[in-house]
Amino acid sequence: MSYTLYDGTIVVAQSLLKTLSHVLHKAEQRPDSSTLLEARIYEDMYPLSDQVRLATQFSENLVARLTGREPVTFENNLTTFATVYERIETTLKVLNDADKDVVNEHTDVLAATRLGPETTVQMSGAMYAHSIVLPNIYFHLTTAYGILRKEGVPLGKRDYYAGFFPQ
Repeated sequence: MSYTLYDGTIVVAQSLLKTLSHVLHKAEQRPDSSTLLEARIYEDMYPLSDQVRLATQFSENLVARLTGREPVTFENNLTTFATVYERIETTLKVLNDADKDVVNEHTDVLAATRLGPETTVQMSGAMYAHSIVLPNIYFHLTTAYGILRKEGVPLGKRDYYAGFFPQ
């Protein structure tokens, strides 16, 4: 069987969100965990809670685009670890429910894609996934990891890869 768009997008997004959940669970074990969701790398950057919000929103956008539906816009209400895990689990369920054949049918389907407030281009599902969505999910996962490391959470490379390997 050949490698498909589904394999390179939905499966990857699932792994990224599983890693995000893993590092957050490690962070929650810290005595100072109540302050971590508002922690930032730098003052003008989004806090940890927004890294989760954006990683999950981009994942939802991916599924929507590759299944031909409008994306659900999540509320910005991630104020506790419980709400963070609920958001990740909700998004993982959406990813798990994505039909492989439907996703693969959207590989070359062109759709209007906003690249900023005043720029819209026609882009295929594959191009959208690989040039916009997946880089953003990786970015927000990596930034969340960086925030947690800055705050002293003992994470290593194995933690970053946790979602990519069977437990």
